[in-house]
Amino acid sequence: MTPLTNRDGLIAAIDSSMTLHPCSSRIRGGLVAAVVAAIVGLFPGDVPADEPRLAIVIGPQAPELERFAAGQLKSILERLYTLQVEIATKATAASNVQIVLGQRTTNPLLRDAPRPADGLSDQGLLLRTVAGPTPRLFVEGGSPAATLWATYELGERLGARYLHDRDVYPVQSAWPGLPELDVVMEPDLAIRCWRLVNEHAMGPVSWSLRENRRFLRQMAKMKFNRVRVQLWPAQPFVQYTLRGMAKPKGTIYFGHHFPIDDDTIGKGKLGSGAEFTNPEFVGAESADELHRRAVRLVRGIFDEARQLGMETALAFVPAEWPKEFQAVLPGTQIVDMDGGSLTIEPGPNQSIDDPLLREATATVIRAYVQTYPEVDYLILSMPEHGHWAGQAQEAYRRLIAAHNVRGVDEFAALCAQARNRTTYPGGGARVERQLKSDLSSLWFLDSLVREQGLLKRPGGGPDIKLIYDGLVDELVPLVAHVAPPGSQTVSFIDYTASRQLARRDLIERVPPKDVPAALIFTLADDNVGVLPQLATGSLDELMRLLRKHRWAGFYTRYWTIGELDPAIHFLARGSWDASLTPRQAYADQVGHVCGPDAVEPALTAFAIVEQITLRLDQHGLGLGFPVPDMMTKHFQAGGLPKDILQDRESYREALRLIERAHAICRPEGRDYTRYFVNRLRFAVRYLDAAESFGGASLALKEGRNREALDRIDVACAAIREALEAYALVARDHGDLGSIAVMNEYCYRPIRDKRNEIRVIAAGR
Repeated sequence: MTPLTNRDGLIAAIDSSMTLHPCSSRIRGGLVAAVVAAIVGLFPGDVPADEPRLAIVIGPQAPELERFAAGQLKSILERLYTLQVEIATKATAASNVQIVLGQRTTNPLLRDAPRPADGLSDQGLLLRTVAGPTPRLFVEGGSPAATLWATYELGERLGARYLHDRDVYPVQSAWPGLPELDVVMEPDLAIRCWRLVNEHAMGPVSWSLRENRRFLRQMAKMKFNRVRVQLWPAQPFVQYTLRGMAKPKGTIYFGHHFPIDDDTIGKGKLGSGAEFTNPEFVGAESADELHRRAVRLVRGIFDEARQLGMETALAFVPAEWPKEFQAVLPGTQIVDMDGGSLTIEPGPNQSIDDPLLREATATVIRAYVQTYPEVDYLILSMPEHGHWAGQAQEAYRRLIAAHNVRGVDEFAALCAQARNRTTYPGGGARVERQLKSDLSSLWFLDSLVREQGLLKRPGGGPDIKLIYDGLVDELVPLVAHVAPPGSQTVSFIDYTASRQLARRDLIERVPPKDVPAALIFTLADDNVGVLPQLATGSLDELMRLLRKHRWAGFYTRYWTIGELDPAIHFLARGSWDASLTPRQAYADQVGHVCGPDAVEPALTAFAIVEQITLRLDQHGLGLGFPVPDMMTKHFQAGGLPKDILQDRESYREALRLIERAHAICRPEGRDYTRYFVNRLRFAVRYLDAAESFGGASLALKEGRNREALDRIDVACAAIREALEAYALVARDHGDLGSIAVMNEYCYRPIRDKRNEIRVIAAGR
């Protein structure tokens, strides 16, 4: 082994050994920071006197997250500049440039630094350059998490850009000196939350723990501050027993299975198993093993989030159980959810005093609390298709009486408001039924939580905080009177961002002061499904409404994440800058990632995709929904309607533009444009396949068997090309889940129908 004779070699060796060690990057960053700080000054003769000697100075007792921030800043600076950076716990004469990092309570050098007149909130951050014999840049946060955000904000101001799966930097250059900065930032929206796990194969339920950790680190760089893990009743993430019956072995993907065989498009990326699943679950045979791995995944997500300074929230439907429990829960009914019937819920007229229901619901809540006891918030979700309507008026009466509520609408008025929401999928009748079901659930859960202490944290400590999720928005004023102190609400309103804007009246109703309210932002809807979507213009309008009417923030809703980088960048920056427009955010990201020449064609392509998304909100819900009939319905219909054919041509135009942007993109950004190129190629060829599949059906019905065979051949070639294009750029197991789903629900039905038509065309 070559002996280490200077400081640079020693630091490089330490950094290399930490990289190889199987600990997480936050620990690595903290260890490197600590070790480097310990060896600063051992080799003072290495740096020529005329070169900058930059020190990042942290407090001697800096918390772990601030030490991690220092390590991150060191890495950022050394990627940007040909510069050596040291981390120290006090200012020394060895450095002629200093970056002072931390909080006023943790770093003595910040205590006398210039500060805002009102100070900083726990989410506020400051970047301020001060001249002097030793120039200093203060990087300050109102909390350890905000200090980390200040570090990443500095990185962006120096030219770095953060995408959902990686960073993009400009070409490394010589150190230009400390930037002149005088920046104080406070967020307009205090809750900026990402949803993880969920259930469709084309989403984050397919992500490995490694992919979740990578994603959370990128979201921390963009100052998102909460993670919501959404779990479903039939999944393996919790285990319990009801009336002597153990919860059956869990399943994901609503019980659907996606086989992998030799005729699977993209097989080389989908894994070597017999069917597609989350990598964490591969080889888990028994119910116990599957449960252990599932719990390890969710705990790993929460651990990573906490150590990045994020809040954690666990969401589930407490009054819904695997259907096997119907044997011990009489009166319940089967729930039909996304083509699967795996669970049960209370029947329409089941008593809200039913002791078995109360026992079963309390058992579920306790099981989640005991399995994930360190979570900050418990999100109790209402059933999406609630039917527990028969007890609604009595539930309303009890809520009003128990909490001595005054000044809210009467039951009949609430029902009338719900019926008025005629544009909601299913119409006003569905909203009214949901309102009545939610009233039953609200009384039921409120009484259970109060009487049985279900928010008590195992092992002691403060109670877990409660969030009610998915209650129809007509009930939000009532929730303010009945929720425990510290509670919050999450509203849905409608399935897409543009549909939410159609109900501005529900957003303009100012949320109760003592119960912070957040709105679910749909970045990409599963009803549109596998097709590329961008809804940033609608999200911009929603953000402006939330600020104006004092909402606390937002939760994201999405499935595949790859084409959402422009929308994510807007949300990240727009949460802190009310003047930012989507076009400005897009231009900033594309300009830094791809180069200025790519901006106009890329932004024009994005604008077209946004227009398609708006149109699909109106005439395309269900078009790409990942269920068994997603392709066969087009065969039954005889092809695509004119509106969808126009959307296909718009996708084709967006593809032409993004191909132009890709051709002139700088090398560091070509992965960015390549993804959009292949996703748009996929969209065009997917719709080509659907149209040709339907055309084969029409020809077959009219006895034109040879034409039917020609058309089915075209459909088969188109779906193959579509999936091959997508597979080339798949970035995570959500993308791969989409490909697995479409092999089963799109390619195989077309292939099998082609075999049938071949027989018919041959006259056999």
